[in-house]
Amino acid sequence: MAYAKLRRSTISLRLLFSFGSLGFATHTVAADSVMDVLKPYYPLYNEALQCHGVIAPSGSVNGLTNEPDMTGYCIDIDRQKVVETDKGKRLYVLVTGDIRFDDNGKGLEYDDIRFDNGLAGMFVLKPKGSGWQVESAKPTISVGSFGRGLSDWRLQKLSPNAWGFLNQHSNALQGYYSDSLVILTPDGRDIRESWIGTQYNNEDAGKCEDDLSECDIVKTVFAIDTSKTINGFYPLTMIIDGRVRGKVYNNAVYRINYQKDKGYTRPENYPLKNMGY
Repeated sequence: MAYAKLRRSTISLRLLFSFGSLGFATHTVAADSVMDVLKPYYPLYNEALQCHGVIAPSGSVNGLTNEPDMTGYCIDIDRQKVVETDKGKRLYVLVTGDIRFDDNGKGLEYDDIRFDNGLAGMFVLKPKGSGWQVESAKPTISVGSFGRGLSDWRLQKLSPNAWGFLNQHSNALQGYYSDSLVILTPDGRDIRESWIGTQYNNEDAGKCEDDLSECDIVKTVFAIDTSKTINGFYPLTMIIDGRVRGKVYNNAVYRINYQKDKGYTRPENYPLKNMGY
């Protein structure tokens, strides 16, 4: 997802929450103590920038070798929350990272990072004595644009005993715009990523002037169906309006279920399945 541009979406993207059923604890844990637990995942400390960090793939690749370009991220905790589960207390933590230095520790300017992605990391911690230990982890997830990690991740209950973090990733390239819903959920010791297209627009690329067969202007609202579980997780309901490749959608409803070892999986006929950057 190189050449990405982060922007505030103007579409009507909604998540219908059942706040009464979330069961969130109201307290968080001191950031210093959590960071101590996470230090093995972010082992670097950049003295010049005074930040904890990590060298990770930037989201771009080497044009000759097709290998991922590596760069340095300064990381910080964006969100943390203690929740009660059938296994006891769990601390959900979301880390976000901005590109700030290269793989030699040298600081970078905007022109060096504007085509790269930001970083996120998700962790689920379980109690260990008076502290915490890692139960599930994925420390480097490529998400966010202009080298900046997404902020304000939302923690949402996605099953009777599991939560996940949600956010929106936006891209723009030469008149093409796309938004994706990003859902991060624990899966054993790992974290599962789910990406679901929610908006696509190629009007500024000149595709919607005369021949509308290539015109794509589509937006989505969605809700979480807490009335049932499929493979242990609540399904999603996507409601689509707009035009895709000449076909018009008017409140078309699609169901997206969680699949084991795959996360939330778009059906083959989902209009935005292969759209976006």
